[in-house]
Amino acid sequence: MDIQIETIIKKVAKRAIDLYLQNNSILNIDKEVFQDDFFNNKFGVFIEISDSESSITSLGNIENDVTILDNIIYVLINTIKTLAPEDIDRLKNNELTIKIWIVESFINLKGKSETEKLYGVSINKPGILINKDNINFYCYLPSVWNEQNDAVYILENLSENANLSKDAWKDSNLDLITFKSNPITIN
Repeated sequence: MDIQIETIIKKVAKRAIDLYLQNNSILNIDKEVFQDDFFNNKFGVFIEISDSESSITSLGNIENDVTILDNIIYVLINTIKTLAPEDIDRLKNNELTIKIWIVESFINLKGKSETEKLYGVSINKPGILINKDNINFYCYLPSVWNEQNDAVYILENLSENANLSKDAWKDSNLDLITFKSNPITIN
């Protein structure tokens, strides 16, 4: 990603965090003009908040109908809202790290064979979202591969976290969405 784009994203995110934490207000950028067309895209986004040991919370969406900066602000604020009061204090004291994962493209492995799903997941080491009827869903961000490298284990665990059977990922009618993304880190 272009360094200027990353800088703007960081500035907008920091301003959104400060405005929300200090004034309980949401940053509005409707009238902002950015020279780069990147900001007119309607990319998906995931926000992950972590400490030095592990992820605390994350939220996101892959498809949306707003531009990328509006989507980042929306997901960022909703992720902050899930934090416990002690974690809000840690965020205010810059003790937590925020990662913004921008999803420019994704692949749905729905309808693929078990072998094709395993190949699609293990070859690219992507983020993975499982979704059954928009009721049972869960997502692992690409950082999951830093801790575990066994695709079957990851898919079984992902299924169980979505309150499905551990073999649910094999279901050809299930949405199993993969995406590649590098995080933009904000401390």
